[in-house]
Amino acid sequence: MIETTDHPVHEREGSHAGRKVDIVTRAAWDLFLDQGFSATSMDAIAKAAGVSKATLYAYFPSKEALFASLIVAECESLQDDLPVPKLSAGLSEALREFAKQYLTSFIHRKDVAFVRIIANESGRFPVLARLFYESGPEATTRRLSVFLDEAKANKLLDFDDPVEAAKQFLSLVRGELPLRIVLGLSDITEQQIEQEIEAGLKFFLKATQARPEMLSIAEPMSSPR
Repeated sequence: MIETTDHPVHEREGSHAGRKVDIVTRAAWDLFLDQGFSATSMDAIAKAAGVSKATLYAYFPSKEALFASLIVAECESLQDDLPVPKLSAGLSEALREFAKQYLTSFIHRKDVAFVRIIANESGRFPVLARLFYESGPEATTRRLSVFLDEAKANKLLDFDDPVEAAKQFLSLVRGELPLRIVLGLSDITEQQIEQEIEAGLKFFLKATQARPEMLSIAEPMSSPR
């Protein structure tokens, strides 16, 4: 079992030990991205960080534990970048903004290379793959499902399960873009991102029977008869 809890030095932000841990994690991050997980040794990380092996192992008991801490930190950073959808912004606009940030965060950050590393090591270290899935994709789905459940409670959407609805929405708006990026088949433009989002959003809203007059704050409410 890989220990995934934070080391106590992380709680002392700005301390000498905390700064050393930051140096270590940055060095490890660069090496993992450049060489991959298997080809990166703790010796190389210690050397790149300018610390002794004893110091490195005092912070992280294994390479797997160090990589796990990077997974958690990266996924938390990604979640911090995602907007919290608000119905007050209008249903379609809130979903559109969430989808745009969701896609651009994945495409423009180093997440693509990070996902490749995790996929390559998932057979040997399934716990790392599970940690990434729970901290990243699953956390994103849970966040969106709360918003969708609120929209359903306000009779704007009609679906059976908010988590499944969130999965379907994310699948629709991302299309094949992440796969193409991971495979390195083509560069993705902002226009392509917007087109994929709009197509997915339109399909999702049609399937979940959103009330047209409530899709955007720019559209007026229907007058009561």
